[in-house]
Amino acid sequence: MTDDITRPADAGAAGNPGSSAAGLSLTGLASRVPVGVGGETIRYTPEQLKDARKVLANLAALRRAARLYPMDHPAIADAVAQLGGAVRVYHDQGVDVQLAFFEGEILLGSQVLAEESMFFDQLDREIRALGIGSIILYRGIGDTELMRMAGILTVDGHAVEAAGGVQAMAAAAKLTHVQFADVAAVARGESEPGETTESPREAMNSALALLRDTDLLLQGNRRVSAARVNGVVRALVDNVLANRYAMLQLTALRNYDEYTFFHSANVAIISLALGACVSDNHRFLSSLGVGALLHDIGKLTIDPAVLNKPGPLNPEEWARVRQHPISGAEIVSQLPGLDKSAIVTILEHHIRWDGTGYPVRTPRRPQHLCSRIVAIADAYDAMTSRRSYSAARVEDDAMLNIAQGSNTAFDPELVRLFVRMMGVYPPRSVVRLSTGEAAIVLAAGAHDPARPTVRLITNPRGELVAPQDIVLEDTPETSIVSCLDPQLLNIDVDDYL
Repeated sequence: MTDDITRPADAGAAGNPGSSAAGLSLTGLASRVPVGVGGETIRYTPEQLKDARKVLANLAALRRAARLYPMDHPAIADAVAQLGGAVRVYHDQGVDVQLAFFEGEILLGSQVLAEESMFFDQLDREIRALGIGSIILYRGIGDTELMRMAGILTVDGHAVEAAGGVQAMAAAAKLTHVQFADVAAVARGESEPGETTESPREAMNSALALLRDTDLLLQGNRRVSAARVNGVVRALVDNVLANRYAMLQLTALRNYDEYTFFHSANVAIISLALGACVSDNHRFLSSLGVGALLHDIGKLTIDPAVLNKPGPLNPEEWARVRQHPISGAEIVSQLPGLDKSAIVTILEHHIRWDGTGYPVRTPRRPQHLCSRIVAIADAYDAMTSRRSYSAARVEDDAMLNIAQGSNTAFDPELVRLFVRMMGVYPPRSVVRLSTGEAAIVLAAGAHDPARPTVRLITNPRGELVAPQDIVLEDTPETSIVSCLDPQLLNIDVDDYL
């Protein structure tokens, strides 16, 4: 077995998808967004669109800090300074910052920020919950005014209503370089009546937001809310039971700079999908989900320089990393209201099926079922992610590694279920066919895990063609030769799904 299983499985990060440099200006959508409430909507350059991620990241960081600390705390001043610096990049180029939050999309001017809409979904929903549809940050804004703006963005909807709306609050706070527009001025529709559950994307982003806030809370020696953890896991369980493969599709989203957060959310989804092959009991899946989502919480107490070290760890560093299951179990044991079996999962996720691994338990005893499930999900997501000390493996190589670990590292029966669920070539894999054509895997085969349904995207000469779906179980003359790295083909898999 490789060090993907014996070395810390998430000490690096997946390939950073980067920003949507072209912005993805959607025909018809821009026309429904107001022409900046204070004037004409700006058409931003590709570099300015790329810099929008920094503005949104610092805006989200300021809101989190303001919810956790008093306004005179140094963390607030630092967050304000970071946001101010990101905004001044635009102002120094002679343009204002126009952000709009519209029907689940975040826009800069009239240009949709496709990837940022995913990564900052929690920010989007919380901003719109305050009745804010757009924010304009005009040239001349200073840190003092940004701090007063933060005071508005961190209140709840009841406080906004009591104050007469966000515009009234802005006027009372003397925000001369900030302008808010109501949601009604931007969005034309409302959510479906009676909608009570989050969508797959919302559930994923709620998990990411929880993990980000947990990191911040641990830095301040504070506890995460057990009720919030349970709520996030409930949404993940509901979505996996409703549409397992829609949730598994989301695990392809990765961010190099936030690897630990994305990895933990991915492991939770993969674990729940595999767990649902064992049982659809909601209590079992909820317990599994909590343990999977928080399986690496102990790593949040380790110096990031150690986790992200590109070379081999020295004995002291390795000993610190091997301690993370114990540290994580100790953290979660202090959270009343969480299923205590989740503590066992966190403690055991690096113990192998054959009893080796870490931490060493004396006397040895069999892993809990949830621990065995998380061990497989953890190893698969780690192997298919780019990390500081290793490149991402193609999917069939990762599946082969899992299969080779059957009966040593992993429970053989769970490996069988995992291969049946994912297929030898998991969904979203880019593959070379025996005909020489390239295709994207859409779904595992119903009967043969090596013969999935695929979507052709090139001819044998490597030229892009109109996509065509083929069920390989119905075409025995065609087979898959190997997986391909989509970067080598210069394609974005999402463009074909």
